[in-house]
Amino acid sequence: HASPRTEQIHIFAPPGKLGVVIDTPDEDAPVVHAIKDNSPLQGKLLVGDKLMAIDDDDVKYLSAIDVSKIISRKSNNLQRKFTVLRSYRDGN
Repeated sequence: HASPRTEQIHIFAPPGKLGVVIDTPDEDAPVVHAIKDNSPLQGKLLVGDKLMAIDDDDVKYLSAIDVSKIISRKSNNLQRKFTVLRSYRDGN
């Protein structure tokens, strides 16, 4: 049985609100839980993406609340770089 393939992806977010809901299930890395329809990251970030870093600062051991605070604190930046780990199962 093949294990899922993972890929590290960089996504650049524009300034302002992103409409992304972050969760930290199972004491694991913060994960994208939901993306609102009006999010500028619709089609770029995917539900299930694991957040590894924001602007190259490691966030994989932070709580969802702390990650959300970092994202909103940087909301005036021209861009924010999200580094995510995306898993692909066979057939995707």
